[in-house]
Amino acid sequence: MDRHILLTEHLRLVPITFADAERLAEFHADARVMNLLKHGVLDHAASDRMVADYAAEWPALGFGSWTVSDRATGALVGLGGLRPYDGNVGAMMRAAFTPEAQGKGYGPELGRAAIEFAYNVAKLERVVAVTRTTNLPGQRSLEKLGMRREREYDGDNGKRLILYAAAR
Repeated sequence: MDRHILLTEHLRLVPITFADAERLAEFHADARVMNLLKHGVLDHAASDRMVADYAAEWPALGFGSWTVSDRATGALVGLGGLRPYDGNVGAMMRAAFTPEAQGKGYGPELGRAAIEFAYNVAKLERVVAVTRTTNLPGQRSLEKLGMRREREYDGDNGKRLILYAAAR
């Protein structure tokens, strides 16, 4: 797993394991973060199920989600990584950050590391990302990463979404 631990200028990315369950339960319960995601706020049991899914993806797929910590303080600032995406259109890059960590450039920093990992370690050919049409900062972050807007569509939750993609 050591090759799956990534260090960027400001962040430390570590594959999610069962050991992260308690701190991610608190993260998943924070409406300020989770209301922006498809599944919304999670109770402790749902968070534990999601952590189990995250942990299982690494050995099964060779990629997955990381806890994201500030390298200077060690504080958990978010989570992100790569997950299988519906519709066989590529691996989905995703990220969520605490409100205190937002606006510090962590999204693009995580995104660059995830795309590099996807191509060079996981040997993936394509990475996609989804954001709401109303999430202009998210769209700008994805475009800064060189991702291209492919299409808009209606999500399961009735929100209008945009699919972005990058290919090796």
